[in-house]
Amino acid sequence: MKVYQISFFYGGIVGLLLSSTANSFELAASLYTNTEYSNNASRTSTATDDDITQNLGLNVSLKEKRKRFNADANFNLEEEHYYNNTFSSQTSLTTGFGIFNFDIIENFLNWRTSFTRTEVLKSLTVSDTPDNREQRNIFRTGPSITYRVSRESTLNASTNYTLVENSGEEAADTKRLNSKLSYNYALNNSTSLSLSSQYDELLDGDGGEEFKKTNFNLGIHRVLPQGELDFNYGHSHTRSDDSDSVNGNFFDLSLSRKKLLWHDFVLQYQQDISDTSIGFESDEQNSEMPSESGISSEGVVTGLDVITRKRLNLAVNRVLGVYQYSVAGLWEYEVYKTLNNDKKSRGVSLNLSQNISQYLSVGTDYTFLLNDFIGQPLIGKDKISTYRLNSQHILSENLNLSAHLQYAVRSNSQNQAREYEELAIGLGLTWNIY
Repeated sequence: MKVYQISFFYGGIVGLLLSSTANSFELAASLYTNTEYSNNASRTSTATDDDITQNLGLNVSLKEKRKRFNADANFNLEEEHYYNNTFSSQTSLTTGFGIFNFDIIENFLNWRTSFTRTEVLKSLTVSDTPDNREQRNIFRTGPSITYRVSRESTLNASTNYTLVENSGEEAADTKRLNSKLSYNYALNNSTSLSLSSQYDELLDGDGGEEFKKTNFNLGIHRVLPQGELDFNYGHSHTRSDDSDSVNGNFFDLSLSRKKLLWHDFVLQYQQDISDTSIGFESDEQNSEMPSESGISSEGVVTGLDVITRKRLNLAVNRVLGVYQYSVAGLWEYEVYKTLNNDKKSRGVSLNLSQNISQYLSVGTDYTFLLNDFIGQPLIGKDKISTYRLNSQHILSENLNLSAHLQYAVRSNSQNQAREYEELAIGLGLTWNIY
């Protein structure tokens, strides 16, 4: 499977804009290569294949801020090669949050445009291998209005046209319109309230699908001593031609606190509704605890399906002299309405690192993830344990060397065909060019 994808002519236009005014941008660029040997590259229970994988990439970031224009664009060009041909080589161009804002009327009307690309899994029930990956491109553009009602209150309105393109032939490509209206009121210097409504409508799917989502919520933002609190509560209503209407409460909680019992805490809880063509914004932002795949845990299914998700993350870390440790926990529950596939995940991640010197640090990680495929009892429960030793060595101001040794095992008491063991060792080299 040879993959070479550079989607949306927008990317080419952006490149021309950047190159023509490169002297006015903050530029960061790096070359990297990662080589890893695995004794079970395809992660199978029997007839294992060993392989050497090499990734060679270029990462570029460009930023500019002016009075009436600002841009933030970054991309990563990477070649992935398997020397023993376990999988076909792949070349891909991946963008991050490339955002271009134009102030049409200063402090009142502007135009925002963004393009993001994320990787998703074709199937939730298969391991993360190149044959099980797809790309999702999301292009958004539209005006935004900010009106200062008073010294304490602000009214915001925005409309976005969104184009979603999935690389899989069976996945839905969609065009949609999203509108949002919000009112913000500052009670004092540390507390503000918000009231907002949002409407999302699918304009064009791959067939005759119709998808409409409305959301109303009330939010509060508060600055705490050594931390922040954000909480949004509301109600969502989703209607689709392919599934029953879905009504549910919307929750979004984020709490951060530093130096509480000598530790830094970050707590996040989300409860939301979306569809399989566009997914959740939290997947785009990679805010989840590392999973078995290291990419978005959401799979792409045939046609258009409505997903409800509940997710809880907790991260605790502390720096103690030359030592640093962290603990992270994950609980997640997803339901696909049409396929009626429920999936519950629970996991924990532990990390301990030490700075041996100014130029050398070593660490160890342990991750445990339990995936319970409730809607597919023949699959059962996957238990994945990953043990990892790693090191980072600064060779010079612009040259970094990394190494890791990893052992991973997946067990399943109901389906032994899903079990596997893998031992991997790798080296990485990064050169910061600019």
